Amino acid sequence: MARDPLSVVRESLQALADDGLAAMAAHWDEEIEWRAIEGAPDDVGEMQGRERVRRYFQEWVDLFDEITNVPEELVDLGDGYVLALQHATGRARLSGAETEMRFAVVYLVRDGKIVRGREYMDRAKALDALRQD
Repeated sequence: MARDPLSVVRESLQALADDGLAAMAAHWDEEIEWRAIEGAPDDVGEMQGRERVRRYFQEWVDLFDEITNVPEELVDLGDGYVLALQHATGRARLSGAETEMRFAVVYLVRDGKIVRGREYMDRAKALDALRQD
């Protein structure tokens, strides 16, 4: 029985919290496509493939102690799309500065795997981008 997209996204984020990045990556398709927030300091453009996306996330994990990424809201948008409003926190390893941000991710799930993710500054920007697709 196929898992619904909302469950796949929820389970992937819970896997990160419980067991780390490798557990989260197990929920991704081998050819996953990912895009960080356009124009953000970590914007490296389109990324493709599980290993490349895992390296992107690993860079974040390596920068922070006590890093968290908690979904505050998950919305099934239909056709395999899920909107996740996420709250990330951490303490920078080098400076000790506390960091906190809220952002949105639009996930696309096919055959029980996340095949695409797009990060946005907030819910409104994520929904606007979906309407333009």
